[in-house]
Amino acid sequence: MAVIILSWIYMFLICILIGTGVLGFAQNKRFSMVYYLVAGIIGITVYVEFFSLFAKIGMWAHVGLVAAALVSGYCNRSTVWRLWQTYRPVLCSWEGFFYCCFVLLIAFFTSRGEFHTDTNIYHAAAIRIYEEYGLVKGIGNLQLHYAYNSSYLAFAAIFSLKWLLGSSLHTTTGFLEVVMGLYAFHGLREFGRHREHITDMLRIGILLYILVNVTRSMSPATDYATMFFALFIVTAWCENYFGKGSDLTVCCLLTVAAVFAATLKFSSCLLVLIGLYPAWRLVREKKWKQGGIWLFCGCMVLCPFLVRNYLLSGWLLYPFEKIDLFHAPWKIPVEYLVHDADQIKVWGRCLYDVEKVDWPLYRWLPVWWEHQFRYEKMFLGGVLLGAALQLLMTGMRLHRKQKLRPQLIVLHLAVWGNVLVWFFVAPFIRYGLAFLIAVVMLAVGEYLSERKQGLCSIVAGSLVFCILVSLSPYWDQYVTEVGVFVKQNLREPYYIVQKDYDRGNMDSCEINGNRIYFSTGEEINSYHVFPGTCYKAMLERSTLIGDRIEDGFRAK
Repeated sequence: MAVIILSWIYMFLICILIGTGVLGFAQNKRFSMVYYLVAGIIGITVYVEFFSLFAKIGMWAHVGLVAAALVSGYCNRSTVWRLWQTYRPVLCSWEGFFYCCFVLLIAFFTSRGEFHTDTNIYHAAAIRIYEEYGLVKGIGNLQLHYAYNSSYLAFAAIFSLKWLLGSSLHTTTGFLEVVMGLYAFHGLREFGRHREHITDMLRIGILLYILVNVTRSMSPATDYATMFFALFIVTAWCENYFGKGSDLTVCCLLTVAAVFAATLKFSSCLLVLIGLYPAWRLVREKKWKQGGIWLFCGCMVLCPFLVRNYLLSGWLLYPFEKIDLFHAPWKIPVEYLVHDADQIKVWGRCLYDVEKVDWPLYRWLPVWWEHQFRYEKMFLGGVLLGAALQLLMTGMRLHRKQKLRPQLIVLHLAVWGNVLVWFFVAPFIRYGLAFLIAVVMLAVGEYLSERKQGLCSIVAGSLVFCILVSLSPYWDQYVTEVGVFVKQNLREPYYIVQKDYDRGNMDSCEINGNRIYFSTGEEINSYHVFPGTCYKAMLERSTLIGDRIEDGFRAK
């Protein structure tokens, strides 16, 4: 835990300093600390992605990062000083004591426990590739999961610090939980004074998501980062609308953050629909220069992600076969891509057989429903009730002839667009949990914010009560899980140093004089040897392009 907290302090300082530089072009604009942290995370991730195209992520990558942070901090020292003056009193208060306790709690969960399944399959191994090579062309042939190319693994790799410590830290997910949790708690301080509660309910949604995943805080899982950013963007969008009157700069910043969320996991790409509102404002107000700057920022976030996609897999967007632009020697064959995409679909639908990928909705939906646990069924029922409540509240606003709110229209469009993509592509609840939570919290928040009168308000109140009943088993499930986790892991010896990545049983073979590792049974692609694959069959159908690992892999 001690090492974890030290790593978070280091991450915090670097992110804040980089963030002040990233947002420095927005002169005369003051942001809260969370915006500088988010901007810092985005800036650092993009830097690592670009750096990985040319070199490994080790000491020199850190030298460049720290140098940039120091220069940024010096150039924006007035902003750094203002932030210190603003938040220093909080540290010396009971509120600050509560925040410290929360940080210690998350550090406990980040120090021990079990890794996310996908972390053992490819997250940890992909981070090791960043550290040893930066990028290996066509490595998706060695294991298709490498081609998923979540930018979150770049952020995790830069703060792994294996080159310095001798072992890899995996503390970035816990760091995101701390940042998002403190953001939520800080905003909920004055719940009773707020006239609207949509933002407050979304903050509660962030805390619910932390509860659901806190026992796996040490996993650098791409799902977690994507969902945290999605919830932050939705919450900050509402906070900006109700608190600042739709500050255009904040809207543009959140749109760039939505582009970043798409690079974390491309299935969240429809979140960028929120950009329709600032784009409309920029065109209407003829702010062409400002619009060009924000468009450039979005392209800078997206560019290294697309370049890495091409170099890792030979495809612009893997695993989407419809965009077939390249014919590189390392290109993953289309039949492997299609099979991988089909596997994602059938596993999400709980069919577990690619031969059933073309089953119509009426066939796979009952199978999928039966595979959900009772508390998950209750949660999904609550989401449906939330959708009904949203429709009812919209009808009430139209009946009262209240004006339309374009900022919230595009937000609902983005949230529901992602819910539909989640449901029809791969409806594992964890893949779309942030958007499902957002549906419920937006609806309940709007009910709490509207005046209560008439029959429709009685019906809406009844729906809110039913939603609370439906969510209670979900809440109870994870509260119980946390309690059991604490009881079972309290005596584990990880109060100084964090638990290391799991060590799998690996064997190896030689290709052109290079040793390649593969798992011999359990699905653990060990971080401790490289390069490796979980699946010997994928290794057997691949080979090296040249005589070195750096030359890349191709299909036989």
